[in-house]
Amino acid sequence: MKTVVKNAKIVTATEVLEGYTCAFEDGVIDYIGKEIPLADEYIDAEGGYLVPGFIDLHCHGGNGLEFMDASEREIGEIAAFHMAHGTTTMLATTLAASDAETEGALAKIAAYKAACPGSSIEGVHLEGPWLSPLQCGAQNLAHMKKPDTGELESLKTRYPFILRAGAAPELEGGMAFGRRGKELGIVMSPAHTDADFGECEAALQNGYNLMTHLYSGMKGVTRKNAYRIGGAVEAGLYFDEYFVEIIADGKHLPKDLLRFIYKIKGADRIALITDAIRACGLPEGTKTVIGSRENGLPVIMEDGVAKLPTRDSFAGSASTFDHVFRTMADAIGRDMVALSKMASLTPARIMGWQDLGEIALGKRADLLILDNELKIKKVITNKENRL
Repeated sequence: MKTVVKNAKIVTATEVLEGYTCAFEDGVIDYIGKEIPLADEYIDAEGGYLVPGFIDLHCHGGNGLEFMDASEREIGEIAAFHMAHGTTTMLATTLAASDAETEGALAKIAAYKAACPGSSIEGVHLEGPWLSPLQCGAQNLAHMKKPDTGELESLKTRYPFILRAGAAPELEGGMAFGRRGKELGIVMSPAHTDADFGECEAALQNGYNLMTHLYSGMKGVTRKNAYRIGGAVEAGLYFDEYFVEIIADGKHLPKDLLRFIYKIKGADRIALITDAIRACGLPEGTKTVIGSRENGLPVIMEDGVAKLPTRDSFAGSASTFDHVFRTMADAIGRDMVALSKMASLTPARIMGWQDLGEIALGKRADLLILDNELKIKKVITNKENRL
């Protein structure tokens, strides 16, 4: 089936093409230009922006559900909820939990992917449990453990869709863990880490290259015997080799810090993420949990963000991707090429997905039409999330 999107401001990797047409057939873009080709279906963008579908590399759940205990049907509901907000590709993200609970979540995701191979859920991101107790945040301290290459190998063998893993590289075995993960084809991320600048520099030589939610769950500058020592925050900003993911919800990172990170790293090294948990989409005042319903930590929705009951820490995010996209636009200005890179192309490049993240010939036609307020008018994709 041939489809044409007309009257669009097409956001490519280098420019915005005004009043252009984009055509695709069987889910692959095959025309970008001024003409309107013959087609089976015509979509009028009415002057809106045509951008690549959002790619979320860090999403735990939403609309009252999380991957840690979701049924097959509920996995589809999470994917459908986020697709309505522009996420056409995602990594289902776990967190520190018991081995049995993690295995249960992975088994359910495996069953879902087998039943729905065309889903927006491309794979899994293991956010721990190989994390630092000193930077636990809203992760469950009781289930954190030292990195174990054998454990990672076993999980990857049984669940080949594990595409990303987060660990604290400074822990015993952490550097070998990073090297082995990279050899297995897993994108390795310093996560909930108490590493200092030097340890993060070493991590770059040992397989790690993507900082998990910069500023959150990591150490900044500290003092030792009166001497200042840089932390993971400074390493992530300093080393060009590091990609950084950021929760651009205006809460975890206020707009001044979003501008600061953007000025230093640029759109080619930043991936926007939601880090959404089950609280995402729920009303103010809702009390729920991060993690499984049975063993998760309690959180409360307050001020548009999920917090631990002590109010001394955020607990994941309650934002959808369209919200973080608009918040980043408010922070840096409406540079649509840069915004689209951070939301789509840079995440795709991090993961090595050559056919995603860009409006160009031969690329997958996962597309969004945004109005002039950057709100989603239409999601265009042949991905189907089974409910």
